[in-house]
Amino acid sequence: MLPQHLKQIRVLMLNDKQNLERTLFRLEQGFELQFRLGPSLQGKKVMVHTNYPLEGQLFDRNNFRVLPWTYPTGKEEDSDKFCSLDLKLAGSYQYYFGYV
Repeated sequence: MLPQHLKQIRVLMLNDKQNLERTLFRLEQGFELQFRLGPSLQGKKVMVHTNYPLEGQLFDRNNFRVLPWTYPTGKEEDSDKFCSLDLKLAGSYQYYFGYV
């Protein structure tokens, strides 16, 4: 695993009413994928779900889990929060998000 300062990070901005269901994103093993809120989702309680398995678990196409938000400044603000995946397994995975 690469040291944090050498890790490749890819950011996917989430926006309301944006349908990327049929979009394929090619990412390398070892990358970190961060999900961040676009302007249309600021102030909403957003939950990101993925079927990418937790470390040590088997992949199940129909088993989704909620990703926890990270707050880099320690404050629960939408402007800089993100949730992320450390991509260690090759394969085709899905995500979706919703809000209230």
